[in-house]
Amino acid sequence: MHSVFDAKLSVENPLEPILKVKEKRKAANGIATNELVHSACVGNNDDLFPQILSLYVAEGSTVADVTYGKGVFWRKVPKGAYNLLATDLKSKVNALALPYEPETIDCVVFDPPYMHTPGGSAHKDHQNYEDYYQNNAINSTKKYHDAVLDLYFRQAKEAHRVLRNEGFYIVKCGDEVCANQQRLTHVELINELNTYGFVTEDLFVLMRNNRPGVSRVLIQAHARKNHSFFIVFRKSNGKVRWKGLPNRPHLTRETRAELLLFPEKTR
Repeated sequence: MHSVFDAKLSVENPLEPILKVKEKRKAANGIATNELVHSACVGNNDDLFPQILSLYVAEGSTVADVTYGKGVFWRKVPKGAYNLLATDLKSKVNALALPYEPETIDCVVFDPPYMHTPGGSAHKDHQNYEDYYQNNAINSTKKYHDAVLDLYFRQAKEAHRVLRNEGFYIVKCGDEVCANQQRLTHVELINELNTYGFVTEDLFVLMRNNRPGVSRVLIQAHARKNHSFFIVFRKSNGKVRWKGLPNRPHLTRETRAELLLFPEKTR
C-alpha cells in the first residue's frame, strides 16, 4: 500500500522524499431533485408528450405532426410554443409524401394505427386511415403486423427527407401479439430506423391508467398489453452525441421555477 510519501527521491536532495499532495475532489454540480422528466408515465398522451418536447425540441421549432387528428398530443402544450404544421388525412396530406422541402423541418411526429385487421372492423375508427394507405385490404401485399411495419418504415424515410440534420423524429407505437407470435414493434422500429440514418435517443413508456378492454378468450397465452411507447429518434450520422437543448434552463437551487416545463410560457 502506498503512503502519501512517494518512494521517489528529490533530484536536489536525494535523501528528501517528494510529498504527494492529494487533489481535492470536485464537488458535484447541479441539484438533487426528483422533479425531472422520467422515462415512464401513467396517464394519457397529453400528459407525456409535452415532457418529451421539453427535453428534445426547442421552443419556436417547426414541428410537423403528420397524424394530428384531434390534436390530443398538444392539449397541454402552450399555444404558440412551436410553429406547428398540423396535417392528417382530413387535410388531404399524405404522410408518405409530405409537402415540405428537404431538410426544412425541426421535428416530425408520427402516430398511426399500430394494429392491423384486414377486412375486419375491430378498429373501425382507423379504417379510413388504413384504407387510404392501402395497408388494410384483404388482397394487400403485406398483411397484419408486416403491414403495420411497412407503414412505419415508409414514413420514416419521408421524415428523414424533410428533417434538418440533427432534427428529431418522435414516433408512437405499441407491441402486439399477431397470430400467436409476440411482435415487439418498438424493437423492430429501432433496429430498422437505425439503418436509415437515425440515432435512437430515448424510449418512453406510457402506461394506461385503466384496465384495457379484451375480447372473449378461451385461454390466455400472452400478457395483455397495457402500455405503449414513444421513441425519440435523431437524424444524425452518429458522430455527434446529444447533450441537451442549449437553451434549456440549468437546474440550480436558486431557480426552482425553471424545473417547470416551458417556463417562459407558464410564468
